[in-house]
Amino acid sequence: MTQQLGLSDKQLRFITAAATSLPVEKRSLFLQRLAVYMRTHNIFHPRDDEIEHAMQVALTGLSA
Repeated sequence: MTQQLGLSDKQLRFITAAATSLPVEKRSLFLQRLAVYMRTHNIFHPRDDEIEHAMQVALTGLSA
């Protein structure tokens, strides 16, 4: 059985803000990278600092 990622409303808003700051064509890649990072590090109910770190990794090289 696959575990689902559990995010707080605050974390979801933070991720959404980061995604919308990217060019449209890079948003999907950012979200995919974020999901892969969380899954490969077995993080399913992340703390805020884990989300921030995962986002930094996922955003690498994607800036406008």
